[in-house]
Amino acid sequence: MTSLRLESLIPDEPARWTLLAAVGTVAGVVMSRWPIVGLGIVLISTAIVARHHRVIALTTAAFVLAGIVSGTVASTRLDATTTAVVPNVVTSMTFKLAEDASSNRYGVAVGEPSAIGGVAWSGPRLAVIGLDESIDVGARIEASGRLRPGVRRVRDEIVAGTFTVAAISVVAPSLNPVVAIGNKIRRRVQNTFDGDRRSDGLTLGLLIGDTRLLSAHDAENLRRAGLAHYVAVSGSNVAVFMLGWWIVTAPVAIRPRMRAGLGLVGLGIFVVITRWEPSVVRASVMTAVPLIGAMVSVPVDPWMALGTAVTVLLLVSADLLGSVGFQLSVAATAGVLVGVALARGREPRWLWMPLLVTVFAQLAVAPIILGVFGSMPLWAPVANLIVAPIVTAATVAGGLTLVVGALEPVAALLSSIVLVVADWASRGPQLGAVGVASAVALGSLVTYRTTRTLGIAIALLVVVAGVGGSASWPVTPSVTALDVGQGDAILIQAPSGAAMLVDGGVDPGVIDRALRHHGVSRLDIVVATHGDADHVGGLAEVVTSFDVGTLWVSAHAGPSDLLTTVLDAASDRSIPVVEVEKGARARLGEITIEVVSPSRRFAADNDGSIVIIASAFRSVLLPGDIEAVGQRELQDLRPDIMVVPHHGSATTDPRWLKKVVGEVAIVSYGSNTYGHPDPEIMAVLVAAGSEVFETFVEGDITVSLSKDG
Repeated sequence: MTSLRLESLIPDEPARWTLLAAVGTVAGVVMSRWPIVGLGIVLISTAIVARHHRVIALTTAAFVLAGIVSGTVASTRLDATTTAVVPNVVTSMTFKLAEDASSNRYGVAVGEPSAIGGVAWSGPRLAVIGLDESIDVGARIEASGRLRPGVRRVRDEIVAGTFTVAAISVVAPSLNPVVAIGNKIRRRVQNTFDGDRRSDGLTLGLLIGDTRLLSAHDAENLRRAGLAHYVAVSGSNVAVFMLGWWIVTAPVAIRPRMRAGLGLVGLGIFVVITRWEPSVVRASVMTAVPLIGAMVSVPVDPWMALGTAVTVLLLVSADLLGSVGFQLSVAATAGVLVGVALARGREPRWLWMPLLVTVFAQLAVAPIILGVFGSMPLWAPVANLIVAPIVTAATVAGGLTLVVGALEPVAALLSSIVLVVADWASRGPQLGAVGVASAVALGSLVTYRTTRTLGIAIALLVVVAGVGGSASWPVTPSVTALDVGQGDAILIQAPSGAAMLVDGGVDPGVIDRALRHHGVSRLDIVVATHGDADHVGGLAEVVTSFDVGTLWVSAHAGPSDLLTTVLDAASDRSIPVVEVEKGARARLGEITIEVVSPSRRFAADNDGSIVIIASAFRSVLLPGDIEAVGQRELQDLRPDIMVVPHHGSATTDPRWLKKVVGEVAIVSYGSNTYGHPDPEIMAVLVAAGSEVFETFVEGDITVSLSKDG
């Protein structure tokens, strides 16, 4: 039986010192913000590896101090960004494109300004909206437009304001050859896999980490199956790229040092291609360490490379420690190395190596996944064992397609198989913290052959008890205000299994996850109350990915690009579209659905929202974003439950609200700059004696429509 002692896992003394340096640096960064937690990390780590106490103490202290300095610098930089004075003005701006519009699905770029309004600018970076996705990162741009202050996040970066481009006068591409080559390869990959096939979204993710074409449903399948790390792009992707790079550069890489130097150039190009995702940066630096070691004749093992990479990256940018992608990448790599160490000497190797690598990688990331998502897929190790070789083949086939176009169907087929496995595995149980702990305990007992039949039975029962991540279907007619951030998404469920969704929030991924959490696979009716993004932004994905019976839209709706997208998605799936107005009715199991507005076209689209009353023993009013004008035209209403119009905005007439609101009021909103909910509106609700619930505070809010409430 393989020993679990430190010497068997990390046999080389230099590797232990580099890992100690990494732990010290992590502790220092943490200590710069949370001193007690950082001190705990130091004490635990030194206790584990302590031999030469004085030397260890001094080494740890040095890197803790360095980590504190790096963390303090990062905090100071963040404070400078959040407190920067950004003018609210129409102006010109000269900037270098630090993040291009193709780096995220929302088309928001990041610019590093050198001048604003002709005056030199040394302040923080700004978000840029309105740039064509064909403009690559590193370009120098001169443009005019509207600059507005406002701190926001673009990918993993905090920016101080937003510049909306009106006109561009100059675009000069980057003169850096590494950036230029990386941009060309990235563009070639995007043009080759342009979305003609469903699998293109996954192939792009495998090759360059671009998941914009991957549907929210497929992305959630990957996450629920424990396969999302494959589109994060990390070690295996770097390995495949570097293999191709060395083949291409072999004619000029005659000497080992020259080959290592060209390898570093290749890593730089790959980082540009994948737009420096944290996992890519970790994997690339970890690969760079042995290359540099080869140049200076210093051997480097994987643990030493990991420790060095973490230390260097956090000393350069302590912000990385807060990135979930970086945390998962480091934890998974450590788990893989532990699995490799434990697989040594076990036969058959072809079974134990992938099995232990997969299991320990999943165990290593479990605390992070549980902390972020609240559950972890039970079938993740099995799914990873199945798809790991397929993903490698798909990545290789995708890369070769850039040279041999005839291989594109092969890459598509392999990626499609991965999506099928993800769909299957995503339907399996999701373990909560208790379930994961029980599974680990059971696995340990089985591994060491000390488990008795009773022990296995007890452990399995605890695992089952720890299955979480999904809400049970309600046994009474119920309405749930889903927590979709700043927006509306209301789910109505009948005990018979019928379900209706009124609006879908702004983010397709969020609404997809929310519906699955509540056990929804079919929606008898989907309602688009009006065309605002925070109500229908996620509905096209819902219509595309779920079994939908009918789509309701307003017979008096104004034009909306997003609503048109939803209608196109419904048309593609032959889903009937019904234009409804006041008087329309339907049955949803035990629940009666009635449309009480609109009966005409309004000047303001919000007033034209579809307003619904759903009734069983109790009734609920779903008013969309209806404002004062539309509210005054509603007949006398007195629902038991109300979703407050327009996220609690001041556009609601307080007198109408006081008259109509019942015993329960739900305010659906998220973090926003609109002032939702308005304090006066909230005061009216309290004065009326309503019990007030807020999705921003409490998450999903479910209220029964039965007699007992």
